[in-house]
Amino acid sequence: MNVKQVLSVIVRNVLGVIGLLGIHYISDYYYFNQRSGLYQVSPYFFLLLLYAWIVFHNRVLFEKYYLSGRRQQYFLVTSLVMLFSTVNMYLVLSYMFHDTSKLPKILSFWVYTLAGLGVFVIFQYIKEQEKRSGALPLENNGAAVPDGEAISHLDCMVNGVREQIPLADILYVESLENYIKVVTIKKNFLVRLSMKEAEERLPRPTFLRISRSHIVHTIYSAITDGDIVKVHDRTLKIGKVYKRYVEEARLQRA
Repeated sequence: MNVKQVLSVIVRNVLGVIGLLGIHYISDYYYFNQRSGLYQVSPYFFLLLLYAWIVFHNRVLFEKYYLSGRRQQYFLVTSLVMLFSTVNMYLVLSYMFHDTSKLPKILSFWVYTLAGLGVFVIFQYIKEQEKRSGALPLENNGAAVPDGEAISHLDCMVNGVREQIPLADILYVESLENYIKVVTIKKNFLVRLSMKEAEERLPRPTFLRISRSHIVHTIYSAITDGDIVKVHDRTLKIGKVYKRYVEEARLQRA
């Protein structure tokens, strides 16, 4: 992420915080003047913490766990954080502020979390539609790569940033519904791309699709038996429809 993108993220979040606090202040103006001390500003501290939680939930938990296919981890971590926060809010409101109307404030925590997630999902959907309509075109525009064409990188967008993933580093590609996971020697990339698009952009016969869920780099792959391909320390099952293509590739390499 370059300096311009970092500044854009900072400005966007500062405006978001100002907007959230400003909207709350408009509805809280009458009660704000009737409170004093810590009670006067405590709702605004809560809103700052809530905004930080929403950003963390959307950008880390939802995007890095749920969208990458690790849904059990996402629900486990999110549930634990939400439960801890709910209990903590109840105790603080009860024993620190002696608040008798705790339920609306606790419910607002859950509602804001769900609303923040909804806005994030809509924003990501709009961004994706803009990319597909040509706002962020890929260099080959999704066209199939002819066999033997000399390309050295997979050009794609990762978290809104253009990446050039060296083909020589890619071990295999795995389908994650609307995303793919590009597993390389050094690290993994979560890319908003379908398996069909990935198959079209990866040159043949270097890359071979062995199932509906996997495309492997043939240099790093070895067929251990009729149904299994081993890629480094990962064992992948060959799909029935793709067995013929795998066998043809094996014979060509023999």
